Amino acid sequence: MSAVRVPAPPTGLASQRPEYGALVNWWAHMREAAPVYYEEELGYWHLFRYEDVANALGDHRTYSSDMRSMVKQPEAFSAVAQGAFLGFDPPAHDTLRTLVSKVFTPKSIQNLGPRIEEISAELMTGLNGARHVDFVEQYAYPLPLAVIAEVLQIPVVDRARFKAWSHALFFQGRDNAPVLVATSEMLQSIDPLVAEMNDYFLDIIRARRARPGQDLISRLATVEDHGQRLRDEEILGVCGFLLVAGHITTTMLLTSAILLFDEHPRDTAALRDDPGLMTGAVEEVMRHRGQLPAAARRTTRPLTLHGHTLPQDSIVMLWLTSANHDPRAFPAPETFDSRRTPNRHLALGRGIHYCLGAPLARLELAIALNTVLSRWSHFEPRGPVRFEDPRHTIGAKEIPLRVTWRRG
Repeated sequence: MSAVRVPAPPTGLASQRPEYGALVNWWAHMREAAPVYYEEELGYWHLFRYEDVANALGDHRTYSSDMRSMVKQPEAFSAVAQGAFLGFDPPAHDTLRTLVSKVFTPKSIQNLGPRIEEISAELMTGLNGARHVDFVEQYAYPLPLAVIAEVLQIPVVDRARFKAWSHALFFQGRDNAPVLVATSEMLQSIDPLVAEMNDYFLDIIRARRARPGQDLISRLATVEDHGQRLRDEEILGVCGFLLVAGHITTTMLLTSAILLFDEHPRDTAALRDDPGLMTGAVEEVMRHRGQLPAAARRTTRPLTLHGHTLPQDSIVMLWLTSANHDPRAFPAPETFDSRRTPNRHLALGRGIHYCLGAPLARLELAIALNTVLSRWSHFEPRGPVRFEDPRHTIGAKEIPLRVTWRRG
């Protein structure tokens, strides 16, 4: 399959984030001028408006998430993909999601709250009142990693390996390539690293199946629904999903939040005074700078949209962040408003593929950010911020901060 390339956005925007700023301008232009865009060079389609993107996310019968027929998967990647139900259609999707949902319940996630608070506090204590902090390296990255390691009951000494594995699964070899859907060649390039991860988790899964405990992997190994049970490879896929959804995406949202809070001091002051407002602020962070700019789907039948006919088996890019900035759906969409209501953003998807880890992401973000505001009376970038490629993910690699700690 050919690589899906992002059409060249407008250039010359004077901004600290020229690539992201150019994409924002491009999205705004395309929502009005070409809400359904056919990329002639490679033959792919792009949707930009909220209504179109929301409808596509909610219509799995027309817009399939199963891309396996379009990209040949190498051996190790194919193994972990057996449990990646986000890329399945019913009935396979429903069977897997039902089993995982019996374990990954809202109550089990809420029970993690005290431990997330402890981890957040431990990281802050470890900073030892430092005036200069690398927010990503010292807080936004280790916190979600520690939470996922806690959920899976992985030894502390092994956590360093998670970063390489989660990076491989998330970027799928696209690190330096302007593509949204990985090619078979890109997947092949990460297959040795994925194989290493597979061996590690399969050993743990088999050990926990033999002697189950109270951790998530043990419960996945023993859960049953109408005689259906999860195979080892399916549990492996869930572990891979948690590495990505519970780690990289949460880190990216934390980085976007801290930058938005710096840019909007009034909102930040209100959040300090009333931590209960953080719930709405987290939703607005997701809307304004959601971690994933786009999602890919495959059409299962020919369809007509805004006068364009999309053939069966077309690849369609759903621009989530563009939809979340559509003025048809959100008044003053470029304004960050932590009190915005309603806030029906699409950052976590919609329909049967709505993010299973959404409750954990929301809980983790609210606790982590309230901890920051309770410890720091002021923070600001003290040097250039290094950003991820916004065509793949929206967030920062490095945020050097100058911090003033609260007294008492």
